[in-house]
Amino acid sequence: MATNSDETSFKDKTFRQYAPEQAQAYASNRHAYHDNLFKVILAHHQATGGTLGTLLDVGCGPGNSTRPLARHFANAYGIDPGAQMIDVARGISEEAVEKGEPETSSGKPIVFVEGTAEELEGPWRGDGRKVDLLTASTAAHWFDLPRFYASAAQVLNKGGTIAFWASARFYAHPSMPNAARLQEAMVRLELDVLGPYELPGNKMCREAYRTLPLPWTIDPPIEGFSEAGFTRHDWDEEGKLSDGEHFFLGDYTITLAQLQKSIGTASMVTRWKEAHPELVGTEEDVLVKAIKEFREIIGGEELTVGLDCYLLMLKRD
Repeated sequence: MATNSDETSFKDKTFRQYAPEQAQAYASNRHAYHDNLFKVILAHHQATGGTLGTLLDVGCGPGNSTRPLARHFANAYGIDPGAQMIDVARGISEEAVEKGEPETSSGKPIVFVEGTAEELEGPWRGDGRKVDLLTASTAAHWFDLPRFYASAAQVLNKGGTIAFWASARFYAHPSMPNAARLQEAMVRLELDVLGPYELPGNKMCREAYRTLPLPWTIDPPIEGFSEAGFTRHDWDEEGKLSDGEHFFLGDYTITLAQLQKSIGTASMVTRWKEAHPELVGTEEDVLVKAIKEFREIIGGEELTVGLDCYLLMLKRD
């Protein structure tokens, strides 16, 4: 699969143009990923020669995925092009420092920097430390990947790891009454109602990164990474529980109001709201209508849901 920089640039301005209240809502209503995922990443990283010196989380947003991993590293950084996202991330870190809560294994706070995945400019380049683990949580589909890989090759130590992961969608837990009907309604919301507001990056995420360009599939290939060092994991595809009982990322019993807030942080929803400001919060709001349908299906206010998960890991030669 040959690709070039133009074909792999799916930049989305939605998150980088967030207002302060939008960035705060994102931080509050997006769950941090389950420790199950971080255990797999750290185990693979260390088993393949990676060390726990420096973490760099790219497209970090408010730092929801940065913090659980930072506790294992002596130095931790987050970089994001959204100024408001970085402000929220810094604010949360300042609160942790004030409470005396260490964010890294060395006790240093996480450093959050406004910047892009394509340049990866920051203090990790000039202070004698190279990056050991580079992560991107639900973000790689917005990168200009040829440029990102070239920059990543410059900042990663040999034996260092890139870990990309994301989730395609929410799923109703199969133990729920009317789970199949609820799932059909969720998919209709995503594909039929919000589909017109999908960008190529959203589609790549929905397709579980199966078309995500990798360094050796780009024309010309990006040096520094080999296909032999590539690993992929998939959990709970199409909502079919990998262990037959629980979602890998955890089962969540939440209210419909909480589900509405969580779905409301999706970029496609933000773009729908921008296109229909007069309908936001009315009976014609797409989320108001969807939640009403969900309520009729489950006959109540609570539901148990989970997320699928896919993880791609690459090694620096």
